[in-house]
Amino acid sequence: MTPPQEPPRLEYESVTVDFGATRALSEISFSVRPGEIVGLLGHNGAGKSTLFNVTSGVIGATSGSFRVDGVNVGGDLSPRQAAELGITIIHQEPALAQNLTVLDNLFLARPAGAGADRKKKARAALEAVGADIPLDMPVDALGLGQRQLVDLARGMLAGEMKVLLLDEPTAALGKAETDALHALIRNFAERGVAVVYVSHRLPDIMEVCTRIVVLRGGELVVDDAAAGFTADRLARALVPELRDAEFIETVPGAEAFRIDTPGGPVTAREGEVVGLFGMAGGEQFALAASLAGVDGAAEYELRGTRVRVASPRQAIKRGVFYVPPDRDTEGLIASETAKDNVMLPWFGATGGRGWWISDQTGAEVYRKARRALDIRGPAGDAEVSQFSGGNRQKHLLARWLYPARPGLLVLAQPTQGVDVGAKLDIVDAARTAARDGATVLVVSSESDEIASMCDRAYCLLGGRIREVGRAGDFNAALLAGLLALAEPVPESA
Repeated sequence: MTPPQEPPRLEYESVTVDFGATRALSEISFSVRPGEIVGLLGHNGAGKSTLFNVTSGVIGATSGSFRVDGVNVGGDLSPRQAAELGITIIHQEPALAQNLTVLDNLFLARPAGAGADRKKKARAALEAVGADIPLDMPVDALGLGQRQLVDLARGMLAGEMKVLLLDEPTAALGKAETDALHALIRNFAERGVAVVYVSHRLPDIMEVCTRIVVLRGGELVVDDAAAGFTADRLARALVPELRDAEFIETVPGAEAFRIDTPGGPVTAREGEVVGLFGMAGGEQFALAASLAGVDGAAEYELRGTRVRVASPRQAIKRGVFYVPPDRDTEGLIASETAKDNVMLPWFGATGGRGWWISDQTGAEVYRKARRALDIRGPAGDAEVSQFSGGNRQKHLLARWLYPARPGLLVLAQPTQGVDVGAKLDIVDAARTAARDGATVLVVSSESDEIASMCDRAYCLLGGRIREVGRAGDFNAALLAGLLALAEPVPESA
């Protein structure tokens, strides 16, 4: 006789969310039992964030409801009430007060209690998530992985954790940090926590999840055991019309870029896409930012001329355009319209070019960018914050592709946190820019991102450099190259 299954810890019933005339979620029904790790996937704009916002009390459902341990949750749930019910949400960038200590963040907006008791509870919560972090440490001194652990510990202080919602938790983590987080997720599941995990990194989903739920256009289209999926089947469940990626070779011209580093020169030619690959938070990102005059000056050769770039304005003047790794805090202005975000650097005589882009021309350029990048969402006069993550990333890329032609285009993790369909659109756009004569540098800590975009690459680690050509298994060669740089330098005889 089959033993009865445990009742669902989290259960959605016909959850529908409307934003005016737009239906973000339509009749969503599924459940998560204690100990299950469910991967929640979908195209950008499919409704994943909306469902998380309903569950965590940020917004109310238009109709339908959900239950925690069989208790029906009303439509006027607040974030604090959600936390008291045992619902914890961890975002890609934890919502912590950077200027406060770990201890202060753990008890932010909660009754403080006696000092000794407060510290005892804080240490117990940190220990429960495997974090050995001093309580008096300022949060802005912590790495991203440590901040996520503090956020998890804060959720545990609200009471028994029953539901854990993870929104792109590994997007900016390296492999070691990702493995540690996955071990922690499994540990929570073993304690009976119901875990719902959103990620665009399909290997992460395949590694840790026991079930897959896919949303498409606000509707639930797949709910199946993870064991039945391959990476290809998962990609096509997300985007049924997904085409096979086709890597089209470019025909590079003369050397257009050269910079001398302590580990050796880095070069790139006209019409070439070159990768800079290293660890998460590695020196490749500082190098990329310096080329655009961000956080310091850099000297390098640009089309045969020695230049010194000390500010973003100087970089733009020379045709050096930079897409930073964090689109929301370093790239876009959330309260401005989508069109103005694309045209922002180009209204007026910007960059010393001495020419003017009118509102009419800007509108035409914006329409061209939307078509070329397949940008989906509201109209261009809507705030850019209303677009999904992948479509916001496309807006940032559009800024540096269509109003003016780049000479050197520097892209820092351009496909991070976007779905497979948006990734292909971004890869196509970058390689089209190269075929039109631009020199493109792709900077990443993800080997598959480099392999999907680049003609060749440099691995950077500890001040050392190793060039990797596109031959055989490029992805494996990148990882091998980085591992080789990690080996100790042999002492000279």
